[in-house]
Amino acid sequence: MSKEHHVIIGPGMDGKIDSLKLITKKWPEKYGLFPEVVQIVWKNNEGLEPKLKKVTNLIDNFVKDGDEVSLIGCSASGSLMLNAFIERKNAINKVINLDGFLRQGNAKGYRSFKERSAKSVAFRESVLRFEKLEPMLTMEDRKKILTARPLFDELVPPETVVIKGAFNKQIPMVEHVLSIATALMAYDPVIMFLKG
Repeated sequence: MSKEHHVIIGPGMDGKIDSLKLITKKWPEKYGLFPEVVQIVWKNNEGLEPKLKKVTNLIDNFVKDGDEVSLIGCSASGSLMLNAFIERKNAINKVINLDGFLRQGNAKGYRSFKERSAKSVAFRESVLRFEKLEPMLTMEDRKKILTARPLFDELVPPETVVIKGAFNKQIPMVEHVLSIATALMAYDPVIMFLKG
């Protein structure tokens, strides 16, 4: 049996997965990548650990079968996937943060981390955890990471998305949700990075 390359994809704060499944539906035949969109409910009283465990369990199952695994975090799931990467570094091929907060940043008002994390305990925990662990990433770790952000995002400040030493790309698009959809549908560097 040939080895498959599974891509675990986490949704944004709304937790909706149908559009992600639709966008990535043809990946197996077009790219040889097998998307696994995972249901993450961000807006509940549950902390980070059960959500992180859900992702690491999936990773372990795929690795046990001898398959390759990569991770994509869309928006709120960006830090979650990077936390999972830190937990299972040797098992992960690549990890991508699509326009997700990875640190608190200094923005005020609507785009501030305080505002953006007000409705999710787990999201707040996830970002703070990654912010604390980020300095421990080696240069080799950073070469496995791609971050992507649009020319302008009305929700997430650009300085909270990038990682020093990683591949940091700007999507030629504006608006948060549209830029994430574009990255998954038509932005070649994402696919090239996963397959590289």
